[in-house]
Amino acid sequence: MTRRLPILGVLAAGVVAGLLFAPLFGTSAVLWPMLAVAVVAYLVEEGILRRPQLARWRVPLTLVGGVVALLAVIPGAARRPVSLWDAVTSGWRRTLESTWPATPSPDLVAFVPVLVLLACLVGARVLQRSRLLALLPAVVVAGLSQAYVTVTGLDAVLVGLALTGCFALVLVQWPSERAAWVRLVAALAAMAVGASTLGLALPTSTAAHLAKPSPPDSPTVLSNPLTEIAARLHSPDTVVFTARADGPVDRWPVIALDNFDGVTWTAAPKFQRLGRELPLDSHVTVPVRRQSADVALADWSLPWLPSQTRTLSVVDDLPLLVDPASGALLAEQKRPSQYRVTWAEPTVDSDQLASSGVDADPSSGADLGEVPVGIDDLARSIAGDVRPSFQLALVLEKYLRTNYKLATGENLPTGHGYPQLNHFLLRSKRGTSEQFAASYVVMARLLGLPARLVVGFKQPDTPSPDGTYVIRNRDVLAWPEVAVTGVGWVPLDPTGTATSKAGGGLAGAAETVRKQLPSKKEIEREHRSEPTLPAPEDPQTAHHWPGWMALVVVVAALGAMVLLWIIGVPLAKAVRRRRRRRHGTLGAWAEARDLLRDHGMRVTPAATARDLARDSDGPVSQAMTLLAGCLDRALWSGQDSDPDREFAWSAVRKAQRGLAEGRLSERIRTTLSARSLIG
Repeated sequence: MTRRLPILGVLAAGVVAGLLFAPLFGTSAVLWPMLAVAVVAYLVEEGILRRPQLARWRVPLTLVGGVVALLAVIPGAARRPVSLWDAVTSGWRRTLESTWPATPSPDLVAFVPVLVLLACLVGARVLQRSRLLALLPAVVVAGLSQAYVTVTGLDAVLVGLALTGCFALVLVQWPSERAAWVRLVAALAAMAVGASTLGLALPTSTAAHLAKPSPPDSPTVLSNPLTEIAARLHSPDTVVFTARADGPVDRWPVIALDNFDGVTWTAAPKFQRLGRELPLDSHVTVPVRRQSADVALADWSLPWLPSQTRTLSVVDDLPLLVDPASGALLAEQKRPSQYRVTWAEPTVDSDQLASSGVDADPSSGADLGEVPVGIDDLARSIAGDVRPSFQLALVLEKYLRTNYKLATGENLPTGHGYPQLNHFLLRSKRGTSEQFAASYVVMARLLGLPARLVVGFKQPDTPSPDGTYVIRNRDVLAWPEVAVTGVGWVPLDPTGTATSKAGGGLAGAAETVRKQLPSKKEIEREHRSEPTLPAPEDPQTAHHWPGWMALVVVVAALGAMVLLWIIGVPLAKAVRRRRRRRHGTLGAWAEARDLLRDHGMRVTPAATARDLARDSDGPVSQAMTLLAGCLDRALWSGQDSDPDREFAWSAVRKAQRGLAEGRLSERIRTTLSARSLIG
């Protein structure tokens, strides 16, 4: 069994290192393929142990067996074996271009078990020459995983502990007697408890990762749906898409625009390949429920795909691109005819929403260019003494609803730059949702509200007989969204036409708050009476430990433990030797026993000096024979003095010189061995 433990350690180290890729695809997607190739590698090594002549076939047997195992274990790989080659040559790069967890397709996920297969093969081969170098392939795999996503905090400690256990299987000379096994297990258990305690004491943070590049074929120039609103309203009956959802839906966004230079609203999407599921926005802390809808496209001129603000996943046979910041969806190559989208809908009651503040860290731009004086003065007059809050967002919305008119029919106004907004707000007071939404977002940002402009479609009030909603050009809409603390982006409706009669959802909660909104004077009076909240702590000056600092602490702690071991073990032995010299010959006998134990010799409690002399050879046997005579005279002579004490200690030194004639590595291991100190 001791011959197989190093092999198991090398294979286990490769699997543990490969598990560091789990955040990319999910644990189950990488675990089973890696276990499959590890089992193949072990079976090959077991065959070589039984029949050494098979060693020349180690490489082909391991590679062929590993490929067959991957084709059998990875779903879909057997139907397209060339996907394994695609994964090796380009899967690593396309995984970096995808959201995580990525779709575990064979042409992506297979590069991880292939890396583990190579690490197991090379490690098992090198193990015949050097145990230490046999661990290098697993270390390389672990290093490659950290180029994708870096583990921090407790996860880093647990991974380090697991790798340490694997390394111990390879490097430690395993004992054969039962007592030594008990002491070894106790030492490993103490190390595990200490490492776990250290990990719990360390601060945790979001794992760091490399900046994700956009796919090379992602589009760079796309039409702006905001500029197409008036044109779509001129052909109102054209069907754009149909949707059938399992819950109430208020509107269907296609893109969020958050950059404004005074002339044009734009977005700077950073597209990535859509993986298996998108993470929920970290700004959303309220409970959410999952909703799904089936969408079928009819208007192929629309470049963007209708979705929802907090999209989680999209089920479709064709690859899609997504901008994780805005949730905008785009076909990578061919547009799908239909797809199923799943999103997270916050569940918040109207009272909680009414008392909520605005998010201080939204993902929206703040630069508005050179704002006309008239627009700035209008925004200040609307807000009065109302502090930035969701109530202020509704006050601004109510002002636009009350004092401005939605344009219909022919001669619809177009444009959303400052000249058009200035004319809309201060002169005509008539516009489409394009002018309403753009004006709202500009004034909201002037008042300290984090806001962005969204273009999409409102859902009709009445579905078809089969429950499907038909969305047409007449339903095109632009609306503002405000970032609310704990809720995320909340859609508003300054035109008064977007809220669906179906109710429910976040828009339904906002409508309830809208109906219960006090007058502006009451809100001002309430805000004046409330104490001013202290300013939030600046995250740049707040004391926190970043992820890399936790890793530094772990490495420093491990380094301190190693240094303490290197210095402490020889120092403890020196102190023990000094104390034993006071006991003369008996102390020399105890020192000789511990010296032999540190060199790996089995020394039972009943063993005598002559027994150890017979089990040894050369200078060590001679020294034990001399020490046996000293012990006889010290124990049975009846003298109170100990005349042979110096002679006994000289025998110990002779045994030590005899044991030191071995290799340098053995002398170092003996010097640092704590076997005689722990039992």
